[in-house]
Amino acid sequence: MTRGENAAHFDAALTGIVIESMTIAGPDVVREAQHWTTGRRGPVVEDPKQLAGADLSAFATEAVLLGARALAATAQTSEARLLEQMLKEVGEKTEAASSKAAALTELAVKDASTAVVKVANDAKKAITEADQQSRKEFTAAVQGAKNDLSVEIRRLVGGDNPELLERLQPVLDKFGSGLETQVRTSTRELLERAAKQFDPTDPSSPMAKHAASLTAQQEKVTQQLEKNHGELAAKVDELTTMLKVQQAKTKLVNVTPIKGDSFEAQIHDLLRGMAAALGDEYVDTTAKVGHVPRSKKGDGVLTAAGSAHVVLEMTDSPRTGWGEYFDEAERNRGAVAAIGIVRSPEQNDGQSIRVLGPRRIVLAFDPNGDDPELLRTVVLLIRTVALAATSRTGTSEVATAEEKIGEALAQLDRIAKVKKLANGIQKNAGTIDSECTGLNASIRRLLDEALIALAGSSAAPAPLTGVASGAA
Repeated sequence: MTRGENAAHFDAALTGIVIESMTIAGPDVVREAQHWTTGRRGPVVEDPKQLAGADLSAFATEAVLLGARALAATAQTSEARLLEQMLKEVGEKTEAASSKAAALTELAVKDASTAVVKVANDAKKAITEADQQSRKEFTAAVQGAKNDLSVEIRRLVGGDNPELLERLQPVLDKFGSGLETQVRTSTRELLERAAKQFDPTDPSSPMAKHAASLTAQQEKVTQQLEKNHGELAAKVDELTTMLKVQQAKTKLVNVTPIKGDSFEAQIHDLLRGMAAALGDEYVDTTAKVGHVPRSKKGDGVLTAAGSAHVVLEMTDSPRTGWGEYFDEAERNRGAVAAIGIVRSPEQNDGQSIRVLGPRRIVLAFDPNGDDPELLRTVVLLIRTVALAATSRTGTSEVATAEEKIGEALAQLDRIAKVKKLANGIQKNAGTIDSECTGLNASIRRLLDEALIALAGSSAAPAPLTGVASGAA
């Protein structure tokens, strides 16, 4: 693609794009453009002379509009995927943080337990060594005291034949042995009880109870972390699911026309009532295949005087290519005229009423707030057009009817302008509404005159003024 400086820019009012000079050399673009040499898509054209003089403005406009919608849809999809990726990363990071916290807690408890066990073993070892040392020292002290006592007794009562000493010696030996045994036993019991308090393998020891408490606390912290992670993971999954559903809805919205069932149902109900008041028949054909194979285009059919068919199409979204759509819808339903109904002017190129030819109208009508008289007037107009189209041609009466219909179409354009003015100037709402009412009456008068003229050329129903007013 080649382009000059600012070849495409906004207009002064910032409501449109101005493309002054731009060349797009893509083969797909060129091939598609060969279908648009007549201003609308048709068979591909290969003739260089015809291609050289072709006006591709319609193709360029349609390509830019569709491309803008595609870019918007792609941007929404990209944003949704980015958010989904962020949620996935949050879940992964949360899981990693929970696992790391659990691992750190477990490691801390193990370190604490190891430290406690080491302290207990060191204490037990020190007590054992102290026990052995104290036993040696006590034994030596008892033996020394015994020897000193024996020497002293010998000195006091001794002689060549110390009979008293010989008698006391067994008593002294027994006393020393008994004292040593008693002290050793008491010391051993004391040391064993002290060592038992520090033994982590004994469930009843304070040290073992402390280690068990640390372990239980670590398990509780781990369970709480796992619970929190599970709840967070569930919320992330729920949010991801909602995001995917929203993304799917957005994708569906951008791929297919949005049709509000409630909007269509309300329009169908209004049209049935209008047809009944006119003595006509209205059929909801939304789900029915028509004359064109596998085609369901044409949401409803109004049959006037048993022969004139008007096809109606309702959609709650903007639509381009109404002409092509009406072409197939009329063939599919055997109709000679068509009415398109959308909810708001924004869905109708900013207009309340668009006349797409002598037999086709696209109307912006909201059944929740707009006056049904506007819809009734449009239906009466197109109904009369259909009756004129199915009557004999070439007579002065039909010409008169067509003239009156043309005047009614002009009045309809004035209604569109007045309604547009009404949306912007609320202080004149009463005057505008009065003028719209007068215009509606004028249109009906013209339609009555057209029907009277038609009645002169073929069998046609009576004038509509009284019937329409009664059905309002």
